[in-house]
Amino acid sequence: MMQKRFFYDFHTHTSFREGSLIPSELVQRLYVLGCRIVAITDHADSSNLETAVSNILKFIYENQNSWEGMIILPGVELTHVPPKNLGKSISKARQLGAKWVVVHGETLSEPVAKGTNISAIENKADLLAHPGLISEREAELAAKNGVYLEITTRHKHCWTNGWVAKIARQTGAKLLLNSDTHSSIDILDFEKRNSIAKGCGLDDRDVRQIWQNGKDLFESKFWYK
Repeated sequence: MMQKRFFYDFHTHTSFREGSLIPSELVQRLYVLGCRIVAITDHADSSNLETAVSNILKFIYENQNSWEGMIILPGVELTHVPPKNLGKSISKARQLGAKWVVVHGETLSEPVAKGTNISAIENKADLLAHPGLISEREAELAAKNGVYLEITTRHKHCWTNGWVAKIARQTGAKLLLNSDTHSSIDILDFEKRNSIAKGCGLDDRDVRQIWQNGKDLFESKFWYK
């Protein structure tokens, strides 16, 4: 039997917010497909930020080592937060214990406030999710500030994957490939994720680099002895 390829997902949701899966089911479904690093990043703004981070921290604490070799990161996705407030929200999320802060970018499928992308990048969020028609200037700053841009497998948000891939190649911005999972139908195996990355116009070397980005990120940002 062919061995499953390991992969990583730095953008997922649970039933704590808009997702339909409780954290244990989310992790289990990803684990059996070969995922070995998952960030749980439920939607939040100032009204529920403390609860969102607290819930996932409690889950991780109570389930340490339940899935052998699986790393679960406590995160959050700041969603529709007014751009002028993003810096404060990013800082607060980290103070509360979020190890991975995602900002809901200017996707074409939702009325995200203009200026969200640049504010997230200037305030050094970890990941700018589904950034829509991100500008070259924004992508250049993302590369400089170490903010990752997302190639997403999620429907509608994926409309601009090709553009994001192109602008990242031009500017040197680093990419991560995530599912933005909200339900079990969003959970894809390595091969399907790989195919979606290639469908953005990325060649084999670019796709390999996406997976390497995930490994490098974890080793540099999260790994400690």
